[in-house]
Amino acid sequence: MSALEGLVEDSLRDPLGAARAHARAGGRAVGYVGAEIPVELITASGAFALRIPSYAQMSTPMADRYLESSFAPAVRSIAEQYLRGDLDFLDTIILSRSDDSAQRLYYYLSELRSRRLAGGPAPLIYDLSKIPRETSLAHTRRATERLAAEIGADSGALAAAVVQRNRRRDLFAAAARARTAAAGPRGSVMERNFRAADLCHADAFDAALSEGLTNAFRLAAGPRVLLSGNAPPDERLHRIVEEAGGNVVAEVGAHASRAVALPAIDPDGSFAAIAAHYHSFAFSSRAFLDRATVLKNAAAEARAQAVIIWLLEEEDALIWDLPAQVSALAESGIAALPLVRRRWDCSDGVLDEIAVFMHGLEGSP
Repeated sequence: MSALEGLVEDSLRDPLGAARAHARAGGRAVGYVGAEIPVELITASGAFALRIPSYAQMSTPMADRYLESSFAPAVRSIAEQYLRGDLDFLDTIILSRSDDSAQRLYYYLSELRSRRLAGGPAPLIYDLSKIPRETSLAHTRRATERLAAEIGADSGALAAAVVQRNRRRDLFAAAARARTAAAGPRGSVMERNFRAADLCHADAFDAALSEGLTNAFRLAAGPRVLLSGNAPPDERLHRIVEEAGGNVVAEVGAHASRAVALPAIDPDGSFAAIAAHYHSFAFSSRAFLDRATVLKNAAAEARAQAVIIWLLEEEDALIWDLPAQVSALAESGIAALPLVRRRWDCSDGVLDEIAVFMHGLEGSP
């Protein structure tokens, strides 16, 4: 087992383990929800930055007492962990206004704490605005400075924190290039790597991934598939594609592989540069972009023969782009499998549907 495989295995078996150990040793740990959180600020505060994991198989009786059915299941899982006390070792948790469920969870947890119905770390909101205009960017700059003050980010440590996160961006970009090779690494393996990335000490993971990218991964051939829509809880969608003879070579949307993205932030590390990056980050459902064109171009770049668009029952934003996306893919001659109103734990027969779709593709065994 390589260093990367061992690190990923340990992290996914005990996702809170590294951050909890850091806190028990006297350090600070700050949790965050989603990718549109400036991890650079957390690092500059001297804290362990933990992207809070979620679990498809977790029962959520405590969260269900307070959260409506429209909450994204991943956020519901995080709420359950919070209410159970699993996250009490964290100094605080940061949620972003750019994600509807995360934003609402911030208000719910704040209210529960004010009524003494819940303890746990204090929630903070990153008041990120996504509208592509100067006033929105100025609002995000102020929100970035406010968050930095709230968590104690040291401006003198900011440049080094930016350099560290830019290193992760370069590594993820290199991984994306490796996946688009004629026979790239297995998508399920890469999905595990990406999900583990923000559960580990950053230097340890980046070193292991850098070494892993220089060595040969187990390669996969067969039809090349792009996965779009909502992010699955783990690599189960990738695996069913592989079992049917194909390989997921890229993802589009709020997936772990897209959690850090180029361009790099100016290494001078100013609050303004960090704000500009996250303001323009095309990640969440509140980003302003032509998703049909983005998907078509991503499929072409990945040389994908097929696209699977997986949308949860709770998804009420991305669904509006689906007709245009399917039409754009049809015009490009790319097979598409739209899967809508699906269960997050994949207990609705979706894996069988994907297998049937894959076996119908040209080049499938």
